[in-house]
Amino acid sequence: MTTVPKRLGVKFSLKQQPTLEPEDILPIFQRWIQEHTVEGMLIDVIDYKHVPEGPGVVLIADEADFAYDLTDGQIGLHYVRKRELPENLVDALRLVFRRALAAARALEAEAPGDIVFDFSAAKISFLDRMHYRNDPAVFEDARATLTATLSELYGSAVTITRQYDDPRAVFALRCAVDGGSEVDTDALSARLEKNLQTV
Repeated sequence: MTTVPKRLGVKFSLKQQPTLEPEDILPIFQRWIQEHTVEGMLIDVIDYKHVPEGPGVVLIADEADFAYDLTDGQIGLHYVRKRELPENLVDALRLVFRRALAAARALEAEAPGDIVFDFSAAKISFLDRMHYRNDPAVFEDARATLTATLSELYGSAVTITRQYDDPRAVFALRCAVDGGSEVDTDALSARLEKNLQTV
C-alpha cells in the first residue's frame, strides 16, 4: 500500500529517564516559537501533561504538531504532520522523519546528556482509519514498501512490527534497525534530504 495518510507521525523515544520534567519543556517550546528553532509556522504551546500517558506538552504549528510525548510509557519527541504532505508515501515518510529528527536533535541540544534519543528505532503512526485500519491484512499489504523505504533511509536493514494488536487502536508501526546499532544522525539526515522536495 502506498496511499499517503491524512496525518503521519514519527516518534523517537528517549534512551533513559531524564531529570527534566515535562513542565520543563514548556518554556523550551515557547522559546522555540520566538526563535523559530524548528521549521514551520509555530503557533502555541498546549499543556496536556495531566493526562496519564498522554501527548504531554505539544507545540502547535500550522502544518504539524511537535509533542514531548508520554504515551506507551515511553517519553519521546512525536512529530505529526497534519497537512501539506507529499503526494507519495516514500516522500511523505522522508519528510516526516526529517522534521522529527531535526526537532529531536534540537531538543537534545537543550539538555545535553540528559535528553538522549534512541534514533535506532521509531514509532510511525498512520492517522487515517479510512485507508489504514489496524489489522494484519493492512500491515502485510504495507510491509514490503515500508521495509524497503525505511531500510534505505537508515542505510541498514530494519525490522518492522505492529505497535498495537487491538484493532481499535491507531495503525502504528515500530521500525528498528537490526541489531540495535547506533545511528549516525548526520548520515541519516543527509539521506533524508536526498531527493526531497521542500514542503
